[in-house]
This record gives sequence, structure tokens and C-alpha cells, in this order.
Amino acid sequence: MILNNLPFTTIVIAGIVMVMALIFHNMVQAFVANRLGDPSPRLAGFMAFDPTRQLDPIGVVFLLLLGFGWPRTVPVNSRNYPRRGRSEAWVWVSGIGAYLIVAFLCTLIAAVFRSMQSIELFVAFRAAASFAVLHAVINVFPLLPLDGGRAALAWGNPDVRRFVMQIAQFGILGFMVFFLVLSMTGITGRLMQAFITFFDRVVSLIPGL
Repeated sequence: MILNNLPFTTIVIAGIVMVMALIFHNMVQAFVANRLGDPSPRLAGFMAFDPTRQLDPIGVVFLLLLGFGWPRTVPVNSRNYPRRGRSEAWVWVSGIGAYLIVAFLCTLIAAVFRSMQSIELFVAFRAAASFAVLHAVINVFPLLPLDGGRAALAWGNPDVRRFVMQIAQFGILGFMVFFLVLSMTGITGRLMQAFITFFDRVVSLIPGL
């Protein structure tokens, strides 16, 4: 279990932050969809901070147990977008951006607590930043039901769409095998480290941090 070696306080704080991140993820996607001409998510209540509307219970359980979870899928109507695939793809990509925003803010807050010598809170928000980056990185890949997979179906060329659908035919087994390979080859870890290093460098430019 990925959370076994973390202090209880860290698990609680990081868990709360990541539950909020799941809600924020959906709110950002709903906002972008609305701006691009699709009011469906807004009308369905996905622009509101409503945990009962936004959260998938199973996704939250997986988040708290394994460190990776998911919210409910934001409903979109492809016919509402002026440029169809391209515009809809931006809705899904914005979800990845939402996780990166959370990761950066957590990195910044962690640095503030470190400067205050509050090690426990520093560790907690540092862990939250890592989990947020993990969510962003995993959602980049073109697999359903991830944001990357939905974006690929909306805007990808026929070969990309065919690949997404072929993997989807294997269901959860294909999903797990794909990410097992990514994990064993270190691709996921390297992508995470790249984002974390970038955020650290940006925060280090702030005086006192």
C-alpha cells in the first residue's frame, strides 16, 4: 500500500487536499467547457463546490487507500463546441492542468512551512504535491477513462483513436498492465520528478523560500 510509510498526520492532510483536488479538477473542466460554449457541465452542477455531485465514492476510496483516485466524469456535449474535437479536447486537458496547479500550490505551501521550521506540515504538503503530480502524469496518457484518453478521442488522428479503443477493449486489465509497464520502466517516476523539480526551482526564486 502506497501510504503505509507516511505519518498519520501527513495522510490526513494530504488526503483532504487531494479530495479537494478532485473537486477542483471537475470545476476547472466545467469552467473551460462553459467558456468554450458547452453549458452542459454547468447545468449539471459541476461548476459548484458540491462534493456529493463531484466525487465518485469508489474513486475516493482508491485515493485514500492507494494514493490515486478519480472524481465523477464531467458531462459534455460534443455538438456544443464550435471546433468540435479540438475544443472538447481542451476541456479534458484542463483537468490535467488543474492537478498541476494544486501540485504547485502545495509545493509553495510546503516551502512556507519549511521556512517556519514546521517539518510535519512541510512533509504533509510535500506529499500532497507528489500525489497531485501523480494524478496529472497518469492522466496525460491516452487511456480511457483518463483525461488523456478522452482528449485523444476528441482530437486525435484515426491511429490514436484506434489505439485508445483497442486498449479500452481489455477493460481494467489493459489499464493495469499498461501502467505496470510504465512504472517498471520508470517512465511515470521520471515524469513526476521533472514536474516536481520544475516547481521547486520556481518556488526557490521567491525570497525567503
